[in-house]
Amino acid sequence: MERIPPFEQRLLGQTLAGKYKLVEVQAGGAFGTVFRAEQYFFGQFVRPVAVKVSRQTGLTEETAPHLFGDALMLARLLASGDHDGRRHLVQIFDMGLLPEHEDRAYIVMEYVQGAPLLSHMRAAGRVSVAIGLRCLKQICRAMALVHSQGAVHRDLKPDNILVDRRGVVRVVDFGLAAFADRRLGFAPGSFGTFTYMAPETLQGRSTPTSDVYSLGLLMYELFTGGGPHLSVPWSTDDKSDNRDEHYRLKESLRFPPPSEVQNEIRNDYQWLDALILRCLETDPARRLADAGKLLNAIETCEAGGELPEESGAPASPAPTDSRSESAALRKEADEETNRLFREVRRLLAGKQYDQVIDRLDVHRPAEWAVLDCMGARTLRTLGQAYVGRGDLTAARECLEQLRDVQRQHSLLAKGDYAAALSDLYRCYRGLKLQELAKACQEEARRLL
Repeated sequence: MERIPPFEQRLLGQTLAGKYKLVEVQAGGAFGTVFRAEQYFFGQFVRPVAVKVSRQTGLTEETAPHLFGDALMLARLLASGDHDGRRHLVQIFDMGLLPEHEDRAYIVMEYVQGAPLLSHMRAAGRVSVAIGLRCLKQICRAMALVHSQGAVHRDLKPDNILVDRRGVVRVVDFGLAAFADRRLGFAPGSFGTFTYMAPETLQGRSTPTSDVYSLGLLMYELFTGGGPHLSVPWSTDDKSDNRDEHYRLKESLRFPPPSEVQNEIRNDYQWLDALILRCLETDPARRLADAGKLLNAIETCEAGGELPEESGAPASPAPTDSRSESAALRKEADEETNRLFREVRRLLAGKQYDQVIDRLDVHRPAEWAVLDCMGARTLRTLGQAYVGRGDLTAARECLEQLRDVQRQHSLLAKGDYAAALSDLYRCYRGLKLQELAKACQEEARRLL
C-alpha cells in the first residue's frame, strides 16, 4: 500500500489563500510547520515570506487564536507605533483559515534569512567588544518595546536571537511570551529554557527584569565564550517538580568578572564587569528594571558616565498592622465562597445552567491570572454549566485553562479533576477535535 505523505508534502507547491505559494519546509514543531513561501498579487511576485500552517485541523475563528497566541501577541506589540525596536522583531503580515485544507490555520510573517547570534559571531572569528555591544543594543531596543507594552519574553536565549543577511539583529520566538498581570505585577507561570531562565521565573513570577537576567547570561556568554550556567546539571525528569532544586542551583551560580578572561574588557571596557554582574543578580530588585534601562546604562557607560543605581523590582507592600483583622477577613471571605458554591450546586442540580453562569461569570479568573482554589472551582463549575447548556466552545475555554494550572498546582481533588477532564473530553468530541479528545482521555486514565 502506498504510504500517505505527511501534510507538509501535500502542501508544498500549493498556493494558500490565492497568494502564498509554499516553496520549502523551513521548520516543524508540535503545533505547525513553517514554510518558505512567495507572496503574489494578481500573479505578480511581491516578496518572500514565511508561512506557518497548523497541524491541527477543524479550526474555527474561535479556536484558531488559541493556537497562534504568540503571533497575536507579537502583532499587538508591533502595532504600538514608530518605536525603534520594531525593526528588530519579525513583522506579521497576514493570518486566517484554510477551509480548502481541512480548516487549518495559517499566519504569514516576514521571512528572515539569518543565523543565531553566537554562531554568527563565531563564524566571523574574533569579534570586538564594540561590535558585540552594537548587537546587544539592538536586542535591547527590541525588548524595550516588548517591556514598554507590559509583556515579558520569558525565553531569551542565543537560539532566539538572529542576525539577518544585512547584519540586523532580530528577537524571535514569542511562543512563551506573556503580558504581566497588572494586579500581581508579574507574568505567572514557570516557562522557558532552564539554562537561560531567571531564578524568579522558576517560581512563576516573571517580570521585565527576568528578561534582563537572560540578557546578562547572553552578554556573559558572548564576551567570555562560556559561563557557569552552561555546565549546571539541570534535572530533566518530567515526572517530578524540580523547581526548588533548580532555584537552589541558580542561587549557587557564581560568575567571575568577565575581564578575568577577556583582555579587551580588562583594558578598555572595565565598566562591563559591573553591568553584566548587575544583570546576573539573583535578587531581581538589584538588577536593572527592564531592557530600556539596560540600553540606557550601556549608552551612558560608553559615553564615560557611571552605571546608574537602579532597583528593578517594586517595593514590597507594607506589613499589615493587625493579624487578627486579616484572619477575620479571610474567614468571612471563605464563608461567602462556600455559600456561593452551595447555591450554585443547587442550581446545577436543577439544570438551571444560565443562572449558574450569571452567578459565576463575574468571578471567572482572567487567562493570565494566577489561580487559587476559588478560581479553580469557578472554572470547573462554569465548564459544567456550559456543557449542560450545549456551549462546548465556552466550556472548552474554561476547562483548558483549569487543566493548564492543575498540571502545575493541584488545586482540585483528584476526583473533581477527573470529572473536569471527562467534560473536556466531551467538548473535544463534540467539536470534532479527535486528536485532542484522545489525549484528554489518556490523561484521565493515567489520573485514575
